[in-house]
Amino acid sequence: MKKSGLFVFAVLSIVSTLTVSAQGKKGMKEMKEVTITGEVIDQKCYLTGMNGARGEAHKECAISCIKGGLPIGVLEDKTEKVYTVVPKAGMKGANEELVQYAAETVKLTGMVVHKGGQNLLVYTKVEPVK
Repeated sequence: MKKSGLFVFAVLSIVSTLTVSAQGKKGMKEMKEVTITGEVIDQKCYLTGMNGARGEAHKECAISCIKGGLPIGVLEDKTEKVYTVVPKAGMKGANEELVQYAAETVKLTGMVVHKGGQNLLVYTKVEPVK
């Protein structure tokens, strides 16, 4: 449990740092608008392989983890890259808005930044894929 807490703290610290950078002038120049299609995942289980980690069999676990405040992400269909997702300033929190799509495929539109091996999507729009 100690390692999980440290991991969550590290991920949240990185996300906070990238979000602040992304909103600055220099960071905005590095960002470009994209639309990413992929599965909404809870990053802890996906990265550790816990409880199947994804898909319908993992849906209830993902919902619990996301509601518990663990980092949420999207696993892009084409590249299998994982993006940490955060909402554009002024929007509802990502966990609160995207929990309804846990283990489902969505289309997210927003600005993306890649830095230090991390992928961050500051989304402005979410649509379910049917």
